[in-house]
Amino acid sequence: MITNKLFPDVMPEFTIEKIDEKPFSIKFEEVSGFFIIPKVGEKTSFAFYDDPDRKFSGMHMLTCIREAEIHGIPCVQVEMEYDTTEEISTNFIRMTETHISYVAQMYKKDNIFYFGSFYDDEFLSRLGAGENNIGREIDQKARGVAVLNDDGTFTVSKEKCPDIFGRYKVQIGPHVYDTVAIIEIVDGRMSIQYVDQNGRTVFFRRYNRFDWKLDRYKALWTEKLPNSEVLLINEEKYVHWYDCISDYVLK
Repeated sequence: MITNKLFPDVMPEFTIEKIDEKPFSIKFEEVSGFFIIPKVGEKTSFAFYDDPDRKFSGMHMLTCIREAEIHGIPCVQVEMEYDTTEEISTNFIRMTETHISYVAQMYKKDNIFYFGSFYDDEFLSRLGAGENNIGREIDQKARGVAVLNDDGTFTVSKEKCPDIFGRYKVQIGPHVYDTVAIIEIVDGRMSIQYVDQNGRTVFFRRYNRFDWKLDRYKALWTEKLPNSEVLLINEEKYVHWYDCISDYVLK
């Protein structure tokens, strides 16, 4: 179990300002949402800050341990530690010159050991990306899949297809970054990542469709978080849930 000695107890003050310039293209080698580049020796930590109080709610620490091979596929073993449990999740990530994809994952839950790979339908439903699990493209540019309309609403023509929709100046505490914003929708979950010209995420924002996992949470997200930001995407409400920052913005 890891202990938070790095991140502040409350989300630092931040601003997001649209820049009226063409978004730049990026070489985005991070695993989406996890802030780490799957290369041996890479390490990162990132923290969660939940609505409504925006207080620290948890952190993950990731380390790229070694090269691996799963079902004949070369990949990198990435260990993920949590601040709430002594257990570790092990992910096997493949990065080629063009794509990043999950190859396998193993962890223990309720004293049961789980191992899944791209051969398993359940694994692919959670972690698969691209045709035949080729993965997410590394070279990212604005493709027109996601459009920010003049009235502040979004039109997104394809799920599981991250797309750059604008350029933004992001300030977190004293640090200012020139970024592009990448939006992605997957099964009622939506994320916006602000990524700088180095291809590193400086700010990650998570939203839920208003009825996401209603059976589990027993209430609409508009009811659970009535004061949170709401974005209209394809005429459906997505409610802000939490933000993440990594040690990258604390350096």
